[in-house]
Amino acid sequence: MKFLNKQKSTFNVQIKLKSVYKESLLLYIQFLKFFLTKLFGNISIFTLPKIRKRITLLKSPHVNKTAKEQFEIVYYQTLITIKEPVELKKIKYLFLNKPKSIQLKIKL
Repeated sequence: MKFLNKQKSTFNVQIKLKSVYKESLLLYIQFLKFFLTKLFGNISIFTLPKIRKRITLLKSPHVNKTAKEQFEIVYYQTLITIKEPVELKKIKYLFLNKPKSIQLKIKL
């Protein structure tokens, strides 16, 4: 007997996008919104709160502890949920051409 290797369709797929660059994230969300509404229909997009990571470094290596320099990295996040049955192959092909500055997590 031959078994076909089909992936099951799942409900409520959550896609979390994270980036340092807000403009590239917004452009990619517009791209995804256009294609996901055509493919699946019922989607919802939420903007999550931004995450700030602060790093403090001492300027001088010896005595002067008051001379500090601070740096900050801000991560922007969005969450896309698809509320209809989805095959994972369609989603994987859609994310092949994503920008390098965007991190992606898919939760079933």
